[in-house]
Amino acid sequence: MPPVYARIKGMLERLEVRNLATIAAAEMEPGPGLTVLTGETGTGKSILVGALGLLLGARAEPSLIRPGAEALLVTAWVDGRSYSRRVSPHRSVPRIDGEVVTLAELAGALAGALTIHTQHAALALGRRSQHRRMLDRLVEQEALAEYRAAYASWKALSEEHGRLSEQMAERERQLDLLRFQLGEIEAVNPRAGELEELEEEARQLGHVDEILRHLGAALELLRLGEANAADAVAAALKEVQGAARLSNALSPLAADLEGVSEGLAAVVGELEAFAGRLEADPERLDEVQRRLAELQRLLRKYGGSIPEVLSFAEGLRRQISELEEAGFRLERVEAELARARDRLSRAASALHQAREEAARKLEPLVTAELRELGMPEARFLVAVEPLEEPAPHGADEIGFSFAASNDLEPAPLEKAASGGELSRIMLALALHTGADAPTLVFDEVDVGIGGEVAARLAERLERLAAGRQVLVVTHLPQIAARAGTHFRVVRRGEAAELERLEGEERVRELARMLSGSYTKTAMQHARELLAGGRESA
Repeated sequence: MPPVYARIKGMLERLEVRNLATIAAAEMEPGPGLTVLTGETGTGKSILVGALGLLLGARAEPSLIRPGAEALLVTAWVDGRSYSRRVSPHRSVPRIDGEVVTLAELAGALAGALTIHTQHAALALGRRSQHRRMLDRLVEQEALAEYRAAYASWKALSEEHGRLSEQMAERERQLDLLRFQLGEIEAVNPRAGELEELEEEARQLGHVDEILRHLGAALELLRLGEANAADAVAAALKEVQGAARLSNALSPLAADLEGVSEGLAAVVGELEAFAGRLEADPERLDEVQRRLAELQRLLRKYGGSIPEVLSFAEGLRRQISELEEAGFRLERVEAELARARDRLSRAASALHQAREEAARKLEPLVTAELRELGMPEARFLVAVEPLEEPAPHGADEIGFSFAASNDLEPAPLEKAASGGELSRIMLALALHTGADAPTLVFDEVDVGIGGEVAARLAERLERLAAGRQVLVVTHLPQIAARAGTHFRVVRRGEAAELERLEGEERVRELARMLSGSYTKTAMQHARELLAGGRESA
């Protein structure tokens, strides 16, 4: 029986390709663990890897479309969701679960599930950010968590300090204006109802003579004149009272008329008192008019009524208090920021030390792996260099460097290693640091390898696949024999087709890979190799 692996969350469940290069139609369900793609040179094994690259955002040239087809289509299924890209000569349409998305959204959705390493490009190892993530898998998580918390606190306080500092000049300008406005209102000190009272007093003081003239005429008519109302009412009352003594029915009317007489006397008394108090007072009139002018000026500037002006003044007091508090807040933030900066510095130093220790452990492990994988003079180094400013991930930049022989000085990985070397470096790193993506794809990782080195490479790929899904394009029978799932690409005419191999067909493919023939000896050797691969699994 072939090796059996548990299903892995986030793995590639199915891949369908239509009209891509020489492939008219192909379906593949890799399964968990190690899956291999084999086939004779030139059959198009790497086309399937290229199909996955298209889903990860690789450039889609119209020349990739199979001759005679209108468009190519690549669809992958991960955790039950579909991710596809249709490419026509003038358009590329990415979709997730059938819904059109941007290419960046499609690539971003799959980036966490799938990593491709080919002879021509190790897509992850060319990025320093990936170097850091790999090394940090070996670092104590407490150091990373403390740094992230310290950085988040420092960053938030730094941003708040920046905002408050920028606001200081504007704050002083605002305070000056608000204090001036409040000072104007408080200097006048208006009170509710005052305006109406002063307006009434101003009207009265401005018309004293006219008021006295009207009051004099009224008093003359009511009581002072020869024929006045008071005397007329009194005479009428006397007559009605006389009639009431003869007829009780007139008594109520006599009483009413008596009330009129008393009311008239009261009104006359009040008019005489008011007239006695009223006199011209130019000084008081000037004082009232000045006060009214002050109040009207406030109304024009700060509200349509005195209650509105008073409400505006309360708002000014609140704003002044808030702005004054902002100044105190800046002082507090500066103190908090200093403490946060100290904490961040300690956390960055601790994380730097942890990364240095992890780097020194990782270097010999990867170097030893590479020397086992056909690079006897390989050297792998990890640089942990301080950044000028702290970043969310730490205050270090992590860089991998590599030298293939003793004659070469180590250089940055992306510049010093060939595509095949990069794939093997990625394999070595994945073995010792793990991998972010549940699916790893290796194309031509076995270039230039044979013999005992091929067996060691096969063993490591199988070991790596024990915890994830690994898809390998290979020409080595040693690798193919260890796979849990085996696909072969064959060429029929101008078209390439994909076949899943099991049983005797798989033995025949291993025989071809071993000797290029299907002789009895080759077939027996293939069976032995396959049996050995199963035993190791």
